[in-house]
Amino acid sequence: MSRKNIIFGIAGLWLVLALGLIGYKQRILATGIKVVLETVPVDPRDFLRGDYVILRYKISSLSGIPGKSNFKRGDRVYVKLEPAGEYREAESALSAAESAPWRAVAMKAKNEIERGDVVIKGKIRRSGVVKYGIESYFVPEGKGREIEKSMAGRSKVAVEVIVDKHGNGIINKLFIDGRAVQL
Repeated sequence: MSRKNIIFGIAGLWLVLALGLIGYKQRILATGIKVVLETVPVDPRDFLRGDYVILRYKISSLSGIPGKSNFKRGDRVYVKLEPAGEYREAESALSAAESAPWRAVAMKAKNEIERGDVVIKGKIRRSGVVKYGIESYFVPEGKGREIEKSMAGRSKVAVEVIVDKHGNGIINKLFIDGRAVQL
């Protein structure tokens, strides 16, 4: 094989991988279920990586999730979610902000998930914390301080997350006091 063909092959492989990742995320956004999760305050700025918000969710604490006794650190878990109040699928920023936040009602292994369950996949980490892969939300430069002030105060911060049938979650919107953050 010529050197030119090898270079084109490698470039093609990277292109296919990048497009595959984008397509995977877009499939979740298009077919997943929108849930609103409440957050708890955390310092949202890192000078090395730019402006982003670090999010910790109420469902991240093992102490608030029923059915946790069977699992230990390092285990992959599926947290079953249900709306805390009347559920209306968020079709606009206004309806999402008015939707009741979802709560964790059970922690399950993959083989325990029942048809129709809305679950988010996570991994048990240090001292009773579940990480879902949606703990960082990058924002345009200059917006981090504004969001930091809102989170440090008494503002109510919530996140609209779209989860697919396999429990993969993607952050769709960030809300402060019921209003979508305009980025």
